[in-house]
This record gives sequence, C-alpha cells and structure tokens, in this order.
Amino acid sequence: MSARAIPAKVRSGFPSGFASKQRDLLRFRETVNGPRASAFRQDRSGGAGLEFALIAPFLIMLLFGIFAFGWSMNAISSVRYTLETSSRSLQLQNTLTQADIQSIATQKLQALGMKDVNVTIAIDPASGGFRMAHLTATYAFVIDFPYFSAFPINYATTVTVPLVGS
Repeated sequence: MSARAIPAKVRSGFPSGFASKQRDLLRFRETVNGPRASAFRQDRSGGAGLEFALIAPFLIMLLFGIFAFGWSMNAISSVRYTLETSSRSLQLQNTLTQADIQSIATQKLQALGMKDVNVTIAIDPASGGFRMAHLTATYAFVIDFPYFSAFPINYATTVTVPLVGS
C-alpha cells in the first residue's frame, strides 16, 4: 500500500478546514495577548479612583441617610420622653390645663433644640373613682438634603394616665 493522501484529510486526521481555523485562532490570541495588549491589561493606575468616584456619591448619601434616620429616632424618643414626664406632672397636679402641659413640654423640648411640638389633652369622664387623661404629642421631623426635596416624618404619640381624685 502506498502512502497516498486521502482527499479532504490532512495527516493529523482532522478535516483541512479545522486546521486553518485553528491557525486563525492562534493568530488572534497572539494579537490579543501581544506585548502591547498585555501592557495595557497590566496598567491599572487610576482604576480604583474611578471606581471610588462612581460609588462615592451613593455611599455619602447612604451615610447621610443613616445619620438623618438616627437623628429622627432621637427626636421621636425625646418627644415621647417629654410627653411621659408631662403626664407625670399631670398625675401629680390634676388641675393642670392644656396650656400648662404645653408649656411644660415646650420648655423641656426647647432645651433639646426642638420646636413645633403640639401637645393636646383629652380627659375621659370619671368612672370608678378616677378619670383617664390622654396626652397626645404631634411632631414633624423634616429631613432636608441639598439638591433633594424635603422629606417630613410626621410622628404622633399618645400617653394615657389615670387621674386619681376629682
């Protein structure tokens, strides 16, 4: 038998079109992985700065949002505490009026730097020898960032206390 070539076959046993595709792939890899391309891939100067510049505004807004939310929770807690101390004053002196309770609450809240807190009293009729007083405080905490619209958080809390005596 002679060593004659079979048509459409190369000595490796693959079709001849496959060998040319493999050669083209090797040329492409040399182009992509050449000395200039590898130098470009290795140069990463400024990459971290660019990524930080893209992410920093969102991180700063998140930080401000966390701070504003914590500040609003502090304000809400202060209003609640002031309302509870005002209700204790009402328990000790049943004759206090709404204006008296409002002035007590305003005095305590102004020391904390808070304004525009509205306190109301509703007293139930006597039943079983005592009356119930419902003190309600309403407060609007406004979150205001530059370049964004103001976002108010409206808060209302109620404290109910018994008033012993007539």
